[in-house]
Amino acid sequence: MDKKILNNKLIYLIIIIIFSFLFNYHYANLGVFPIDTFAFFDTAYNILLDRHPFKDIWVTTGPLVDYLQSFFFKIFGLKWSSYVIHSSFINSLISLIFFITLVNFKLDKLLSFFYTIGLGTLCYTISGTPFAYIHSYVFSLLSVLLFFNGILLRSKKYFFFLPITMSLAFFSMQNPSTFVNFVIVIMLSIYFFKKENREYIVSFLGGSLTIIIFFLGFINIFKIPFENFFQQYFLFPLSMGDIRLSGDEMAHISLSERFTFRNVIGHFKFINFFIFILLFVSVIDFFKKKISFDDLSINLCLIFIGILLIFNQLITSNQTYIFSYIPFIAAFTHIYFKKRKYGKKLFRISIFILMTFSVVKYHQVYNEKRKFMDLQNTNLEYAVDASNLHEKFKGLKWITPFYSKNANQEIDFIKQALNNILNDEREIMVLTEYQFFSFLTEKNLNIPNRWYTHDNNSYPLDNHKYYKFYKSHIRNLLKKNEINVVYTIGEPKFENFKIYLEDICYERQEINKITTIYKLENCN
Repeated sequence: MDKKILNNKLIYLIIIIIFSFLFNYHYANLGVFPIDTFAFFDTAYNILLDRHPFKDIWVTTGPLVDYLQSFFFKIFGLKWSSYVIHSSFINSLISLIFFITLVNFKLDKLLSFFYTIGLGTLCYTISGTPFAYIHSYVFSLLSVLLFFNGILLRSKKYFFFLPITMSLAFFSMQNPSTFVNFVIVIMLSIYFFKKENREYIVSFLGGSLTIIIFFLGFINIFKIPFENFFQQYFLFPLSMGDIRLSGDEMAHISLSERFTFRNVIGHFKFINFFIFILLFVSVIDFFKKKISFDDLSINLCLIFIGILLIFNQLITSNQTYIFSYIPFIAAFTHIYFKKRKYGKKLFRISIFILMTFSVVKYHQVYNEKRKFMDLQNTNLEYAVDASNLHEKFKGLKWITPFYSKNANQEIDFIKQALNNILNDEREIMVLTEYQFFSFLTEKNLNIPNRWYTHDNNSYPLDNHKYYKFYKSHIRNLLKKNEINVVYTIGEPKFENFKIYLEDICYERQEINKITTIYKLENCN
């Protein structure tokens, strides 16, 4: 009976789905970092109001998360749990496909289960709530798994869906998807070069054509100006990359500052270890002519993706989110060692133990202490019930790094701003890092941006080459929607906003420590 249970694939699948969903759901409810946690609340709700990214809202990151979240709001209702269900579903999806893939590669079901639990523990849970980088990362891993299954099973359907998941990754966030897609395209080119593999090119092109048609339809249906899309999704992000790589004074971070031994080697030591081991054995087997073309393709893909994921983390200003790549690359290293019979069971046991240790280590730091949300130095016992702010936030334990010992004070400030907005019958624009006021009031508050970092990294200031384009975006919103008053909510107090007004006069009124009202007036 025990053997039947251990070999029952369905039981493993059910446990994996439930675990990865509930595990993420639990940690998503613990603490917030406003600018990241709520990034897709109002943008998703605005889609339901027929206000769309690029056209009506300056976004710079992928629109896929917004549209997926608007779908979850539509299905599960306008509430916090709909938000958390979204990310928990994505965590379950990658865990499910990962387990199925490992089993396809003939890894023992029990081992496949534990590697998958490791992935599900560290994948979406470090953030908990929808986040563009992690969506991009997850869909990138899905693309890698589709590619590996296509190589293993010689099935055209995997090559058809591959460009679709690659596009989903890119339209979640430009990076790390660009790096992962680059590796996949290179490896695909080499793979298709072999005559016996060329039959799969048609399937890949068919999937590519499908996603292109879908994208053109999306642009056309929602009447999104291509110039807006190109400026916000390509040109402005590229300018951010340029100033970071060059170390320009406008950069929030620079690569030279991040490129240290501790950051490159020490911080990613476990990923680097598996990259080195896989590279070492692959090179040896290549020169000994003991590695197949398919195995070499898979190993090189894992190695280069690992390197580029680390590089991508160095050029972004976010907390580390790629530690789940440890169980990912460890599992395929285990598979290769088993296939080549390296060191009998000793090496494979060592791989599994190291993977387990690293998962437990990063779980304690990133999940238990909520480091991704900058709450690692915060006593989470000070968290309060977020339904005190609004019933739609039922289930969320509210605490931020900024009011770590007085969460109720922050909530009181926000409630005061919320009450002012609810009672204000004028045409309003809201600028805030608490991107949920449209969602809570169920009103069109003409939000102009998704992100507000006030440092040229989410929208251009007057010293940026795309300042005029963004200024036009703001001015058009003010004029088209006949805005009478602008609310700024958060800290710092959005003083940069005034540079876009110029010939517009205003009367400034401070409501509380985090809320300021600008009543717009004709200067004449």
